[in-house]
Amino acid sequence: MTIRTLLIANRGEIARRVIRTARAMGIRTVAVYSDADRDAPHVREADAAYRIGPAEATHSYLDGTGIIETALKAGADAVHPGYGFLSENAGFAQACATAGLRFVGPPADVIRLMGSKIEAKSRAVAAGVPVVPGYDGADQSDETLCAQGEKIGFPLLVKASAGGGGRGMRVVSDPGDLRAALAAARSEAQAGFGDPTLLLERYVPRARHIEVQVLGDAHGNVIHAFERDCSLQRNHQKVIEEAPAPHLPAPLRHEILTSAVQLARAIGYENAGTVEYLLDDDSGEFFFLEMNTRLQVEHPVTEAVTGLDLVECQIRAAAGAPLGVHQDDIACRGWAIEARVAAEDPAAGYCPETGIITAYCAPEGCRTDSGVETGSVVSHHYDSMLAKVIAHGADRPAAIARLAAGLSRMRLDGPGTNLGFLCDLLAAPTFRQGRHHTATIAALFPDGWCPPAADAAVRATAVLARYLSQRPRPVSPWHGIGAWRSVSPGGRQGAAVYYLDHRPVEIRETPGGWEVAQSGEARQRFAHVSLGPGRIVHEQDGQRHAVDYAVRGADVTLHTDAGRFAIRVETGEEAFLTETDHATGTANEIRAPMPGLVVDLLHAPGATLRKGDPVVVIEAMKLMQTLVAPCDGVLSETPHQPGETVEKRSILAVFLPEEISP
Repeated sequence: MTIRTLLIANRGEIARRVIRTARAMGIRTVAVYSDADRDAPHVREADAAYRIGPAEATHSYLDGTGIIETALKAGADAVHPGYGFLSENAGFAQACATAGLRFVGPPADVIRLMGSKIEAKSRAVAAGVPVVPGYDGADQSDETLCAQGEKIGFPLLVKASAGGGGRGMRVVSDPGDLRAALAAARSEAQAGFGDPTLLLERYVPRARHIEVQVLGDAHGNVIHAFERDCSLQRNHQKVIEEAPAPHLPAPLRHEILTSAVQLARAIGYENAGTVEYLLDDDSGEFFFLEMNTRLQVEHPVTEAVTGLDLVECQIRAAAGAPLGVHQDDIACRGWAIEARVAAEDPAAGYCPETGIITAYCAPEGCRTDSGVETGSVVSHHYDSMLAKVIAHGADRPAAIARLAAGLSRMRLDGPGTNLGFLCDLLAAPTFRQGRHHTATIAALFPDGWCPPAADAAVRATAVLARYLSQRPRPVSPWHGIGAWRSVSPGGRQGAAVYYLDHRPVEIRETPGGWEVAQSGEARQRFAHVSLGPGRIVHEQDGQRHAVDYAVRGADVTLHTDAGRFAIRVETGEEAFLTETDHATGTANEIRAPMPGLVVDLLHAPGATLRKGDPVVVIEAMKLMQTLVAPCDGVLSETPHQPGETVEKRSILAVFLPEEISP
């Protein structure tokens, strides 16, 4: 081994993951960090750490020149890019080699070749690997693309050639919508990847997403580490992955695995990579989609069923050593499933969430790869994924049960998360039976996912938690009054009043404990109440309950046997301010749905637009969102320009409503 010091050009959970293996191999590790990550766990865990720039990824984690200078300054022999950021940047890989640094990934020319979906498909065809019918020609005019779309047939998938992660991708069912989809995809592709080139593919509505882990070294060894199923996706982004793929007949599995190795060998692949396929369950056909020339987010499920350390394989290959494992040495044992825990609101179209993590506790019985801890700040600058929870079992039902139990026990308070959504996915019969596909989430939640409704007992517990956690220690009778009022509606005395959905709720202490009453609902009684840090214990109807909670202002989060609930418990003043805030909102404004970066303004002030016309493109946590006109009228004001960072609910555009004749 010629690698003694390894710089990790990434952050979060993947940086910690690489540090863990490198340390086990006796390799010194160097972390890099932006201003936003100065106190991040990966910075503490590395043997050395260097600042590389401000919070914006463009000036830190995407600054290849700065990272290479840092690597040389730190005395590094090699650079591991993780995934995302510069991991599939051929220019960065080449610059590392030029600087005398080993790049932990494939050679630059292979990254460049497979980074273009058009070139990758061409190589797949040459290697005898089946590809999705479509168009990937040089003529990018709307006329040609529309004509080719008619030939391919609808539904049709528009994809950015240089893209990934669902950006620059549109599904078009109606030929009349194709031109608008081309414009939107082209704009996203240019903004996200600096390349507006598009390709068209036949869209398979009930497809499965199957991918094969391949490994290669400089000695001509190319092997596979079996397949993964990544079909549970939303907005073209993976949510739950597993290995092996369910209901995959042995002959078909062998054919897919063989074709992946065949392609990797044909292009002279070295290091870890993933060959992705689309499987049509109805016809049994499979098609090459693309090749990811890096470590995948979902690599832990492959490690769980094979016993391989894929990061170790990567480092060995980068050092010029043989992989140290042959195809016959690898067996698939048991089943593994991974869930991506993200800071987002699934009930609001998976809108990213930001804030401070007030409590974090990984579940027992599962492997958890995470980049956060209690006190971590989740900003809009980076990806929304907070952790990956991986369960391994003797078979698929055992792995599902273990993962479901782990997610239900996971503690992650502060920003909203998708934990409840993940638990519902694992419980869905379609998934339990292994009959899911890429459109399953949309089929399960056609109107969007809804969190479980809090019943009267849960709401009352939230009120009790807020009151007791924020009750001041009495210094005098007057200091101890808090939210109490001497006279309340109905003549009852000694009642503290809060508001749930603008309805008054009274909480009062009684000789037997506490009572919480909301208009029109049965009074909730709590006995033997004790409050500790983050946990409230009480008795209701003879049953003992221990509920984990977090209170941040008026926002109360509860973890109960029925799930996780986020409930807003407001004082009278807070309820008034909330109502006033809603009242001041108008139907002629576009406001930022999340903190983020203004990427593009599609129209200048003075433009006459119809309701639903695209106006502003905003980016947060690597996701692009196009915001549309709220009404017919004239765009009169755009307070923020491209490149500016905005807070949630910032006004992005103002309209003068005007009736437009058809």
